[in-house]
Amino acid sequence: MPRWRRDRSLLWRSLLVAAVSAPALLLLHLHGPELPSSSTTRASPLWGELSAAAGAEAADGGGASSSGATCATVEWMGEEAAGRGSPEAASLRVRELIRRHFLLHGAARVRELPAYEFCKQGFVLGKASEAGFGNEMYKILTAAALSIMLNRSLIIGQTRGLYPFGEYISYTNHSFTIGEVKHLWRKNHCARTNGRDLNMRVDNFEHPTETNVLCSDWNSWKDPIIWFDGVTDAVGIQFFLKNVHPKMKTAATSLFGSPGSLHARPNTFGELMQVIISPSRTVEKAVQWALKGSSPDIVLHMRMMTNRPVRARKAAVSCIKRAIEICHLKGIPRVALISDTPGFVKDIKQDISEFAEVIYFDHKGFSKNFGLDTTGNDKWRLLLFASKS
Repeated sequence: MPRWRRDRSLLWRSLLVAAVSAPALLLLHLHGPELPSSSTTRASPLWGELSAAAGAEAADGGGASSSGATCATVEWMGEEAAGRGSPEAASLRVRELIRRHFLLHGAARVRELPAYEFCKQGFVLGKASEAGFGNEMYKILTAAALSIMLNRSLIIGQTRGLYPFGEYISYTNHSFTIGEVKHLWRKNHCARTNGRDLNMRVDNFEHPTETNVLCSDWNSWKDPIIWFDGVTDAVGIQFFLKNVHPKMKTAATSLFGSPGSLHARPNTFGELMQVIISPSRTVEKAVQWALKGSSPDIVLHMRMMTNRPVRARKAAVSCIKRAIEICHLKGIPRVALISDTPGFVKDIKQDISEFAEVIYFDHKGFSKNFGLDTTGNDKWRLLLFASKS
């Protein structure tokens, strides 16, 4: 089904897909918050602490009076938005939660822990292949989410020393590799002095009769490494929202929001993605080239799987027209088209051009402008990546 969102920040995320035909790159443009250095010993205060401190300052006369204040702090604005239950406020809260987690459990701090502390540390493994970009990225993002829920460090798996899709994206330095964990485990004599072998517990989500996602308290698991395998979408990790153990359910709710508050749930995977992965320079260049210096008003993403049905095309055009009416756009609206089927974009462009300016990524034009070899290795890489998307 066609979908649209009038969100300018979504543009950067969406056009990355067109750059390399990978829908999962829609959120890569966000610049993650800079985390304090590993020398920092105390995490930044939570929103509640910040608002309490701000309130105390105002009570003591340290803040601006209500009659003379012309600006509000970020925390006050966040509290106001939270009172209305907005997704933006929920996402800001989750962003801070993620920041605090990697401050405490990120590789920079954990690898410097004394031996007796390091040997008590737990890890969550996220391992992906290059079978399909979107599905494989969810494996890593799911592991990151689970590491936050369980207060463990994140391991991103490699294959023969290489990260998946390493030509197109780079990964966070807050994570470990399995090789580094093994080295540190031996270096700190965890098995000998702490009696803790580097074991891994695997829970396979693809086997419903075997997974413990609903009925077990994963916080009680003592295994050094946990691998929640087989999750290839945004849904698997959210099964913890239905876990029978209150602590697990609470941890999931703090990260994904309450299922009953549909209008105030955070963009959790967007916040995770901006911290865990980032686009390569070529991808960023492709996005900037496609933007042509201006953001679109509406972005339409359609995953067609090489199909080009007429009904879907008509439904998409109708959806865009409705979006323009709802948003009361003035002048000629700019519409960005994103699809895994370039031929479909060219088909639907003819219909939308009648009432809007159309933006889409033309990989041939991009290659020509930047002198890429579209007949050799570069073309092969583009086609290969598209086939995995």
